[in-house]
Amino acid sequence: MLDAEIPEGDLSEITAAIQNALKPATTIIQQRLPTRAASALPNGMVDASEAPELEVDDFEQEASIEPRTTKQSREPRIRKPPSMKVLDLDLTSAPSFDGYANNHMPKNDTERNLVALAWFKEHRPDQVVTANHVYTCYRAMKWPSGIDDFPGILRSLKAQQLVKSVGRGEYEINHLGIARVEKLGPAG
Repeated sequence: MLDAEIPEGDLSEITAAIQNALKPATTIIQQRLPTRAASALPNGMVDASEAPELEVDDFEQEASIEPRTTKQSREPRIRKPPSMKVLDLDLTSAPSFDGYANNHMPKNDTERNLVALAWFKEHRPDQVVTANHVYTCYRAMKWPSGIDDFPGILRSLKAQQLVKSVGRGEYEINHLGIARVEKLGPAG
C-alpha cells in the first residue's frame, strides 16, 4: 500500500521502480548520475525518472565507496647521458688505429663510430667494444668529442642495423657496417 499525493500518471513510474528494486539479484549495472537538486515533489520525494535505479544491496555498497582521488602527474624523467671515460687501450701496435682511420677518413660522427667498431672487429676481435672504447679512439685521433649523448650514435647505428648489441652497452659491427666502412676508402 502506498499513500502519496502525486499525479495519477506518476504512480506507474514509482511502482515500476519499486518492482525493479525488489526483483531477485541479477547482473548489477551501477550507473552514477551527477547530483541534482531534488524535484519539488511533496514530502521531499525524488522523481523516479531522475533517480538512478539501484538494487537493494547497492545502498550498502554506496555507503562504503570512497571518492576517487586523481593521481598527481609525475614530472618526466630527464635522461642524463653517462659521462665518457678514456680507457687504457693499445691503439698503437700494428695495425694502429691511427693508420686504419687515415685509410678510411670518416667525415662525420656516424662514420667515425663505424671506423672505430670496424677496427676493433678486424684487429682486436677479442675486445668487447663499448661507447668508452669508441670515445677513447675519438680522443686518440683528436676528433671532436663534445657530443652530448655519445652512446646515442651507437644506438642509432643499431637501429639502422649496421651494428648489433652483444650485451648491455656492448656493440659489434656487422657485415653491413663493414661494407659501409670499406666504401669510405683511403684519403685522397
